[in-house]
Amino acid sequence: MKDSRIINLVSGKGGTGKTLFSAVLAEMLGSNGYETLVVDLDTFVRGLTSLLYVHKKGALNLTDSNQFTVSDIFIDKGQYELDNMSIAISRYLSFDVVPSVSRVDRILDFKDLMPDTKDEAYFILQKLIASIPDKYDFIILDSRAGYDELIAATHQISDLSICIEEEDDISKITTENLIRQLQNDSENPLFRVVNKARSVTSIEEFTNTSSISELGRIPFDMDIMKGFGGSRFWEETEKSLYKSALGHVWNSLCLKLAIKKEVRINRISPFGSDKVESKLQMLSLKDRVIFFYGLVIGIVGLTTGFLDTEQILRLIENPGEFLPILLGFAGIGLSIMVVLKGKSK
Repeated sequence: MKDSRIINLVSGKGGTGKTLFSAVLAEMLGSNGYETLVVDLDTFVRGLTSLLYVHKKGALNLTDSNQFTVSDIFIDKGQYELDNMSIAISRYLSFDVVPSVSRVDRILDFKDLMPDTKDEAYFILQKLIASIPDKYDFIILDSRAGYDELIAATHQISDLSICIEEEDDISKITTENLIRQLQNDSENPLFRVVNKARSVTSIEEFTNTSSISELGRIPFDMDIMKGFGGSRFWEETEKSLYKSALGHVWNSLCLKLAIKKEVRINRISPFGSDKVESKLQMLSLKDRVIFFYGLVIGIVGLTTGFLDTEQILRLIENPGEFLPILLGFAGIGLSIMVVLKGKSK
């Protein structure tokens, strides 16, 4: 029997990019040869189930008649008749998904679905996990935002929880509240990741000083945020700054917990530096390349247009002699920085 590692993904509030994180992490693990399953526990938002729906080219029915989903086992309070039934598992690219509902448009009643106590939620989750084949290296629970009996139970049943947050003040407050709640529920490891970060100085900002460990900051990436679920999304993800940063985050976690399942990070920035590229994160990758090299070509062109070879050599040796030209370029650079900074807010 394979010893699956259960990873619980939570967030203090909605909109932090938790489902995006779940999908890209699962695809990264799967493409590195690790058997990975994602369970869509966010039964009302059902982001991963919607991805599956798009992948199946709009088929409303996502399961067979002899399969049960996440919502089925929760509605039946863990007493679902399993003799002639199996849990619904669908292949999505390099990883598997347990959908939250059998039909992507199914309407659910919160009162029927929500466990009454944390113990009941834990019991249902045990039934759910027990129904999953034992072939997986990783089982990722994509939980809903906020805190309730189910979130408490997901943390308790998992080997570790990762809280996905943003860098704004509201997200920080809700994250701190969630973490304190989860600490009261279980001593299982808790980690946190800043997603869609707009003030990244390095994609390897790690700390090792507390049990609630900072795994790093994943920069905002325009291509990823605009293309999630689209026809070219995974093709663009492969060459994205987002996936590279998430790979560093995962490898940091592996280092902290001595998990011998790191992932390969093959991306080479078109600028030679992820740090430089992160400054242009509000632009698409295509626009970043055009902007950066257009700026370089423009500076070189202006310089060689105004100065001859001898003057350029003098500029290199004694830049002070050409202070007006240097100030002009500095002014252009500052103006561009202000525009980019304004777009990032």
